[in-house]
Amino acid sequence: MRVASVTKLTASAKVADGPALLLGMLIGTDGSNNPTITVHDSTDNSGTEVVPTAEYDATVIGLNGYAPGYAKSCKNGIYVVISCAGAVEVSIDYITNEG
Repeated sequence: MRVASVTKLTASAKVADGPALLLGMLIGTDGSNNPTITVHDSTDNSGTEVVPTAEYDATVIGLNGYAPGYAKSCKNGIYVVISCAGAVEVSIDYITNEG
C-alpha cells in the first residue's frame, strides 16, 4: 500500500530509502538568508538531481517551494541537500511503497 508522507528538514538528510514519488516541497526561511536546495534520486548527495540546485528568495512573503503538478519518480530514494547561513525548514511531500 502506498502511504503519503511529509518530512520536515532543517539540514541535509535522506528522506526516503528506495523507490519513492516526490510530490513537492515547501520552504520556510528566517526572512533574510536565501537557502540553496537540491533534491537527489539517491540515499546520499550523489545521483540524479530531480530538483536541480536552486537558491530560494528568503524575502518572498508567502510560500517558497517546488510543486511540479505531477509526481517525480525517484527510483533509489530521496536525499535533500540544504545550505543556508540562517534558519530554514524544508517540508518534503512524497509517497513510498512502505506502510
